Amino acid sequence: MKTIELKASLREQTGKRYAKALRKDSKVPGAIYNNGQATHVEVEYLDMQRTLFTEDTFLVKLNLEGNVREAIVREAQYHPVTDRIIHVEFLEVIADKAVTLTLPLTLTGTPVGVTKGGKLITKLRKIKVKGIPATLPQAISVDVSGLDLGGTIKVLDAKIEGVEVVTSPSSAIASVEIPRALRQAAKDAAKEGKK
Repeated sequence: MKTIELKASLREQTGKRYAKALRKDSKVPGAIYNNGQATHVEVEYLDMQRTLFTEDTFLVKLNLEGNVREAIVREAQYHPVTDRIIHVEFLEVIADKAVTLTLPLTLTGTPVGVTKGGKLITKLRKIKVKGIPATLPQAISVDVSGLDLGGTIKVLDAKIEGVEVVTSPSSAIASVEIPRALRQAAKDAAKEGKK
């Protein structure tokens, strides 16, 4: 799993007015949670943008005034109009305790259906898993080479090892769509066969 280091400072005050002043100063108010206890912090906006506006999921090393705490982003709140990050919540990671987080999905192999003229459609880009942070991969790979025309691979069908999958087993990961031209050719061939 990729790691990223961020500098954080303790927030002396809380409340809407103080949070608004922080945002004006290009900082994001946030909190680090550990066993229900919250430590109120502030982080640089650009650092949070670099962490959140990517497909990667990071283990965040928060340098809190010299004290490094490992965490994952539990939740981020965005402005409804501008999409700017307005608040972030971190969950402190304990070495041997499993965490639930979302990892990117990568599809490997060329589906059989694509070689026959079909089109691969990605239905799921991220998957929710549970595991020990140190053993979690950077991404979950799913082999789609067995997919034929009209075929779909679901979470249940994918062989995902080393993690406990939390995403619904019935969720579709990818499918091979039959193009209209191929469908029409099949219909025409069927009509010719009946004559």
